[in-house]
Amino acid sequence: MDRIIRVLLIDGHESIRKELRNSLSSEEGIVVIGEVNGEETSLAEATELSPDVAIVLAGDRMPDEKIVDSACAIGEAKLPVKVIIMAENPLHYLLPAIKSGAAGILSDSIGRDELLSAIRRIHLWFPSSQPSDSTLSDWDSTL
Repeated sequence: MDRIIRVLLIDGHESIRKELRNSLSSEEGIVVIGEVNGEETSLAEATELSPDVAIVLAGDRMPDEKIVDSACAIGEAKLPVKVIIMAENPLHYLLPAIKSGAAGILSDSIGRDELLSAIRRIHLWFPSSQPSDSTLSDWDSTL
């Protein structure tokens, strides 16, 4: 079997985190290793727990700037964590997600199977560390 994917949940409401935890934890190969109430502790928890994937849930539970701050803090720390932002309106968060180095942005209304597929693909396809500026420049020049 493939390696276990370790997931950290970041959201302002315990009930939402619990629902997502229950949904993900019942899946073989995925384990939720922690939950964070907001951006204040997201970097500390991501550093301590070393998840493979961090899911940041956007919306009225966490104001826009807190979501971006959470994702940016993890990205700027160059942790080997792939950040996924889930939002009611993903396009609203597209530019901040790209700037923060998030590996993905998804609608919060996607189904369980779609979310599991996205987690697995992002875990598999994205490198464990953030690309350097020179790597981005090289890639950009090929377009």
